[in-house]
Amino acid sequence: LLRFFFQASVDNRLWPVRPIYFVAGAASLGAIQVKYGDVPLFNVVPVFTNKVVEVVLWTKICVVSLAGAYIPIFLLRQFLSYFYFSYKGFIFEDPKKPSITTRLWGICRQLLSFSTPMLKSCDNLLPSPSVPDLDETVAKYLKSVQNILRKDELALVKEQAQSFLKNEGRRLHMYAWIMSMMSDNYITPFWEKYAYLYNREPLLITSSVAHTDLIEIPEHRRATRAYMAARVTFFEAMSHLAIDRQAIEPLGSGLLCACHYDKLYSVCRVPGEQIDELVNYGISKHVVAILDGCFYKVMICDGNNRIYSINQLAKIYAELLSRNDVVEGPAGMVAALTTDKRDEWARNREKFFLKHPQNGATLKEIESAAFILTLDDGEYGYDPKNPNKLSHFLRNMLTGNGVNRWADKSLNYVVSKNSRCGGTTEHSIGDGSEFDHIMENFVAMELLTEYPSLEEQQRIEKLTEADRGLTLAKRLPIEVNAEMGVAIQRCYTQYEKLREDVDVAATVFREYGKGFIKKCGVSPDGFMQMAIQLANYRDQGRFVLTYEPASARFYKNSRTETLRTVTDESCEFVYAMVNGKTTKEEKIKRLRVACELHTRRNREAMVS
Repeated sequence: LLRFFFQASVDNRLWPVRPIYFVAGAASLGAIQVKYGDVPLFNVVPVFTNKVVEVVLWTKICVVSLAGAYIPIFLLRQFLSYFYFSYKGFIFEDPKKPSITTRLWGICRQLLSFSTPMLKSCDNLLPSPSVPDLDETVAKYLKSVQNILRKDELALVKEQAQSFLKNEGRRLHMYAWIMSMMSDNYITPFWEKYAYLYNREPLLITSSVAHTDLIEIPEHRRATRAYMAARVTFFEAMSHLAIDRQAIEPLGSGLLCACHYDKLYSVCRVPGEQIDELVNYGISKHVVAILDGCFYKVMICDGNNRIYSINQLAKIYAELLSRNDVVEGPAGMVAALTTDKRDEWARNREKFFLKHPQNGATLKEIESAAFILTLDDGEYGYDPKNPNKLSHFLRNMLTGNGVNRWADKSLNYVVSKNSRCGGTTEHSIGDGSEFDHIMENFVAMELLTEYPSLEEQQRIEKLTEADRGLTLAKRLPIEVNAEMGVAIQRCYTQYEKLREDVDVAATVFREYGKGFIKKCGVSPDGFMQMAIQLANYRDQGRFVLTYEPASARFYKNSRTETLRTVTDESCEFVYAMVNGKTTKEEKIKRLRVACELHTRRNREAMVS
């Protein structure tokens, strides 16, 4: 691991120049010094002593050679940082009619394509976000709420805005500017701390996000429960390792920040009474499986640190599924504690786990796992004739059943009884940019790797004499006393009410897709946002404060910006749609105007 860490660090500090060229350059400079030692240029490092002349001479040669080889790289990286990575004009221009500056930027990109960066090679070259003008920001805010608030409410907000500008606004703006000078990103620490870690509400439903595998699974890609669990574990272990080695190709060829990928695996959001803390355990060699309320430690590599193959993991999971470990009552519902409010869970974690040696050891294994994998007894899927089946699938991936998610963990995967896959992701660790990327990689590996027949899978899962070296799943004991049982039951009952209040309805729309929308000269994203505005107005009879996350990944240590979707133009489109007298041409015109504005504002949000 140290070797890969050192290699990645060197690569990242030298990119776009490969280390071999840097070494060759330094060696060449050293050879020139040895042959032409009297050249004044090489005397920039003076000799201060006559003792041990040979050592001093070779030290001087090494220093001058390394410095001479790195200075051009340093200057190149500065140019890239202040021109290539800082330039954002291309976002607002017509790709068919680029400006001269954008053409030059494009040439740079073509040249850089010959040196593919590692996952985080470009992170240190990205610019830091600037602090926007205060008056302009307040004006934009007032404009975003003018179609939402009543006249008296809007008048009050405008009065408060003017007071803010005259008083604390200037001081806070100055503090933000000072912080921007002292950190790589003045927004992200505040965002993570106050939008996520300070939040005392339960994580599931209110914060965590959900994911699923492919909606439709063809017949030739069917799998047993154990084999699917093995595939998920293997692919995610490879993804975990690839992120650590920075072997994943970065999005946007390095134009987008990749620093949050490190928080996807082996991370736990530890609850606190006032604020939570993200703890990263680095590379983990195990996952924790949840089956029938019991917790098991499943190793993902052997004693020589070689990752188990899919077939080997399938044997381990098949053996686990064959067990009859039965726990009843609160002892089988321990994970319900993580669905509680954060301050309550922090106190219960201290009381029932940290002060109890056995439970504390189990907690450590759970929190340090690469991820959680739940072997769910439910059956999920998609049936075109029964839309409720898909809605049930997606809803369960989002909420769980109250006892089959360890909500603190960065990733919870679920493999159902009929081998469908999904799960939940804790939101404070990152956003859709990272989640979508690893899920796309997962789907790609799913599609590129073959499935044996079901009969062959069942044969593979049987343990033989040759499998004696496999480390089978180890039960992680948790002792539940009466007080802990009462707390578990309270959390479960409380979460049941929250879960039942969640409405999810899903369908697979097949009439047209984004390709057709683009042919109509409209942004697919803008089209969907206007559809949401129209649907909400028809349902509620008013506009509400809705927003869409806009990626700010063009900047160091960045996450998302808030793009408020209610504008004068979006409202005019909605009014045109609900007005029976408006012509079709006028409706199309209003839609295009609203979508164009939304697209422009999205781009503005992307560049802060």
